[in-house]
Amino acid sequence: MAGLQQTNSEKILLSWVRQSTRNYPQVNVINFTTSWSDGLAFNALLHSHRPDLFDWNAVASQHSPVQRLDHAFNVAKLHLGIEKLLDPE
Repeated sequence: MAGLQQTNSEKILLSWVRQSTRNYPQVNVINFTTSWSDGLAFNALLHSHRPDLFDWNAVASQHSPVQRLDHAFNVAKLHLGIEKLLDPE
């Protein structure tokens, strides 16, 4: 039963992320692994809720995947108080 609940929770969270990033054509979130590897989904999720924090087009078009992930982690920590738990590399 606990596994089923986790699966439902993951589906709900994935649905929320997809809805939050739907206006970002470069972003297609289909899972919690490969969809995040280029940094676009994380930045789009942040930007969808706090567009005042950074220029989406600049981040999406001019940075490498590692730079985009670093950017997202830094924005999350500095402006939202979310600790960096992973290393983009």
